[in-house]
Amino acid sequence: GDPELARAIRVHGNFVEHVPLALVLLALLELGGLPAPWLWGLGGALLLGRLLHAFGLSRSSGVSLGRFYGTALTMVVVLAMSLAGLWLALR
Repeated sequence: GDPELARAIRVHGNFVEHVPLALVLLALLELGGLPAPWLWGLGGALLLGRLLHAFGLSRSSGVSLGRFYGTALTMVVVLAMSLAGLWLALR
């Protein structure tokens, strides 16, 4: 019944839902030969998105800018990594 604990569980659960896929995509891109600056950029953007989301959600369980932009950035990074993987596979 502790609302702070419930919020912390949601932050962790959201991390577990999104980060493993993103890390697998990042590893596949590295194995596929994507240049290191791209890997660092995508990894850094993913880290920033997850930090924004965690900060936004840990401060309030409702709508917040950190939560919105963190989620949006995470999804954009996953989409970019997916498209980069397709590009690497088809070139």
